[in-house]
Amino acid sequence: MKTVVYQSYRTDEVPAWIQRCLDSVQGWAGDREYDYQFSGDEFFDLLPDDYRAKAAGRSPILSDLARLILARNLLDEGYQRTLWVDADVLIFDPVGFEITIDQNFAFCREVWIQADGHGGLKAFRNVHNAVAVFVAGNSFLDFYIDACQRVVGRIEGQAGLVNQLVGPKLLSSLHNTIGYPLIDNVGMLSPLVLQDIAQGGGAALDLLAHQLPSPIQAANLCASLAGGLSEGIDLNEILMEAVVDSLLASRGGKLNRQLNDDD
Repeated sequence: MKTVVYQSYRTDEVPAWIQRCLDSVQGWAGDREYDYQFSGDEFFDLLPDDYRAKAAGRSPILSDLARLILARNLLDEGYQRTLWVDADVLIFDPVGFEITIDQNFAFCREVWIQADGHGGLKAFRNVHNAVAVFVAGNSFLDFYIDACQRVVGRIEGQAGLVNQLVGPKLLSSLHNTIGYPLIDNVGMLSPLVLQDIAQGGGAALDLLAHQLPSPIQAANLCASLAGGLSEGIDLNEILMEAVVDSLLASRGGKLNRQLNDDD
């Protein structure tokens, strides 16, 4: 199946840890003999003018639609399968990482760990689009492109334009209603989990390891939250570099520990 892996990120002042994530994906694509395409800010030129104006300054919302339009363009060019991978996804076990689906499109299962407000932790299950797969002839892509524009077009004011509006929020709602394939081997690491990985362990990391349905070989490191405080955690470049170092050194290590112990 003729496959292209594609990504986008700005080309100036790229954090070193993001570059390492990008390199991990490009290297993996090369190992699998997939084509690889990278876009800079011209990526957003694909967007309809009204959508781009409405969501100005909301990069996640802009990217959520642009990646779909580019997927459609790539399929029209003759590719049989497109694999979108967020720039902040690290493939830390490239030998073990595979995208194998028997459906025409797929997104990723998310297990998100955060404080429960009572001094403990809670796992929330959703759908995320850090990795998205579309196969030629699928019926979902055109629907999703249209749905993104309709959802954003109905929002009044900036307050409703939350970053996850047409990504995880819309996809989770649709999955709860109609169901569709989910990729289980790409994790989503919350700030609490990132901190635990950087520090060598902790309760949030342990809970995620218990909640994951299967081993993961790649993870989204939440660049949208990096560079600031989130849940009281300073997601600075030193911490993010430590996370990347730990994941690459251990190929997931403690993330998959509970699953390995259960085997």
